[in-house]
Amino acid sequence: MPWAKAGIIIKASTKPGSAYAAVMATAGHGVRMQYNYTHDTAGLPGAVSAASPRWLRLTRSGDTITGYDSTNGIHWDKIGTVSLAGLPSTVQAGLFATSPSLLLTNGTLSCRGAACSGATRGQTFASNTPLVSIATQATAAFDHVGLHGERAGGAWRGSQVGFPTGIPFVCTPSPGHSCPKAPTGGFKESSGTFTVVGSGDIAPYVTNVDPLGFILKGSLVGLIAVIALGALFITAEYRRGMIRTTFAASPRRGRVLAAKAIVIGSVTFVAGLAGAAVAVPIAEHKLHAEHWASSVYPIWSLTSGHGLQIVVGTAGLLAVAAILALSAGAVLRRSAGAITAVVVLLVVPLILGAILPQTYADWLLRLTPAAAFGLQQGIPHYSQVSSTCEPYNGCYPLAPWDGFAVLCVWAALALAVATYLLRRRDA
Repeated sequence: MPWAKAGIIIKASTKPGSAYAAVMATAGHGVRMQYNYTHDTAGLPGAVSAASPRWLRLTRSGDTITGYDSTNGIHWDKIGTVSLAGLPSTVQAGLFATSPSLLLTNGTLSCRGAACSGATRGQTFASNTPLVSIATQATAAFDHVGLHGERAGGAWRGSQVGFPTGIPFVCTPSPGHSCPKAPTGGFKESSGTFTVVGSGDIAPYVTNVDPLGFILKGSLVGLIAVIALGALFITAEYRRGMIRTTFAASPRRGRVLAAKAIVIGSVTFVAGLAGAAVAVPIAEHKLHAEHWASSVYPIWSLTSGHGLQIVVGTAGLLAVAAILALSAGAVLRRSAGAITAVVVLLVVPLILGAILPQTYADWLLRLTPAAAFGLQQGIPHYSQVSSTCEPYNGCYPLAPWDGFAVLCVWAALALAVATYLLRRRDA
């Protein structure tokens, strides 16, 4: 597991959700400093292994925690500093090891080591459910462990923090073998070396259900109207023959198209911004009234950073879609053809993403303009959290603004083609 991790931690208490800061070695991402579940800072580059170990250090001064790492224990590099407001005078500090659950979707799991606790190396298991979460286990060895400053209590003691992870799943083991056992944690000390075994994760819970994103899918109706408006903004002139008058008054056809793009884009952005700014608070109130916010599902307010992203992103999506439709209208010169082409590019991938296998759906939602719908996604993503992203649940493979950039590239290319053809063809 790339995000299996082991290191040293300072924590306000052992209560789940309490403030913490930790420096750690990971299986696939080098040394990191993480704190308060959502923050992650890289340390020295390079893989960590028994042949290439790391020294880790945490220091506390009041509420300020500073993390360091070193390759030799002599020369230290500071990774970062964080202020954990309200830390008690006595905190929990020590060693930890943990490994997040393995997500298996309609497939098989081949055990190649400690990832399948209790299984034989090379043994294969098959999942007969759409998605299973299989608990994994990490083992770490620490030596040269030191503590400077006052210390409450006696010797080091070990405990399980949090709750077990991974859910039971149905498997079909190889003949003569049993299914994997649920991993357990523990620690032991021998000649100054501590061996710590753990499972689970120190990270935010990421759900794959997005109630606010589902509600915002209603904007598809407005999107189709905007696409029609964008296409008609130029095809209506072709249908009535007014385009000749327009080009006679302004012979520089590229400038005419650019002016139309600015007008339709600006008007659509303002209208979309106003509509989304009204819709999001209404949706938030509705979801709170139905007690969605009392569960694990994220409900974003208009004043939050993510809420503003959704509102501004929705307006940007509508504006760029209108420009894409305008460009298609200039290329095809027919309203029906232009509207159909843009709807196929923007809306059909959403439908296919819900029914195709996830691998194909991911690529479809990466390469088509539909990637921009990630701006309406209410599910937060964290690089240090292994989670499933299922298109049929409203999750998109690209980061929100990256997906918007894909739509902008499509619109820019379409506008360039339209400008070229306007200059080459008769009106």
